[in-house]
Amino acid sequence: MEKPAHTQICFCPLHGILDTISKKWALMVIAVIGNSGSAGFNELKRALCNVSSKTLSNTLKDLEAQNLVERKVSDTMPPTVQYYLTVSGWELRELLIPLLEWVQKNGGHEEEGCPIHVTLQKE
Repeated sequence: MEKPAHTQICFCPLHGILDTISKKWALMVIAVIGNSGSAGFNELKRALCNVSSKTLSNTLKDLEAQNLVERKVSDTMPPTVQYYLTVSGWELRELLIPLLEWVQKNGGHEEEGCPIHVTLQKE
């Protein structure tokens, strides 16, 4: 099979964001927050089952630094923290859907008891 001719694309601008989203928990954090609209730290920790607090905290900081996730602290006592997807985070989540469909089509399979699903909007 011949590869089609493509325009050359410089991947250099992707370096920082690829470093972030290629980490083990990053895309799953985006999926969990995207499925519910927002999530607190403990909600994320429960949904991701095996993630350590330190790893989750670092993942959230990395996603914030790439402007994919926003952290909001409430004015309540005690203060609570919620994480939301930014516009860029929502765009990335939408771009992941075709990738997930491709993985399923090409032999990927859902693990039994998988706690994380991407909720697809029917048009």
